[in-house]
Amino acid sequence: MPSTNLNEPMCSIARSLDLLGDRWALLLIREVLFGTRRFDDFAAHLGIARNVLTQRLAKLVEAGVLVQTPLKIEGRRLGYSLSPMGEDLVPALIALMQWGDRWLHSPETVPIKVIERSNGKEVRRLQIRDASGSPLAVKDLDWTPGPGASHPAIAALVRAYEAQRVSEARPIPPVSKPAAEKLKARSKASKAA
Repeated sequence: MPSTNLNEPMCSIARSLDLLGDRWALLLIREVLFGTRRFDDFAAHLGIARNVLTQRLAKLVEAGVLVQTPLKIEGRRLGYSLSPMGEDLVPALIALMQWGDRWLHSPETVPIKVIERSNGKEVRRLQIRDASGSPLAVKDLDWTPGPGASHPAIAALVRAYEAQRVSEARPIPPVSKPAAEKLKARSKASKAA
């Protein structure tokens, strides 16, 4: 559901960074991807303070990125695993890892390679591809305002992006009068509270 709080960022990248921008969040997701399930193992592998670990795990569980599951059948101790939301982060995590391997390591210093389980071959570098599967370069990409572009929290930024476009700008859909009145009323109510 789209944000209606004018203090919350509307940009998908900003909202994602609010949840994942802390280095521990992605490292915890990496740990779960590589099979770590137990609190003590997270603490040992990462060298993270236990109070910080508790907070970060709780935040990822509350957001729906991680789920707690029994460590053993009918066990009382819980471990952590990726939810479907967390699994959707795996391509981003692998892309970040591959970027680090390419730009921050040499071929001799790459610490871990991701392979395809069925054949043992290393996965290819992740790239943005077109509908037919061909790689796209940055120069091939464009963007268009989405359905939430007229939200007051992001409309000015979208207009600025449109104004700096190299190609022809597209119109931004106006906010309907009833929607604008609702947003003003919510804003006044939150200021009064």
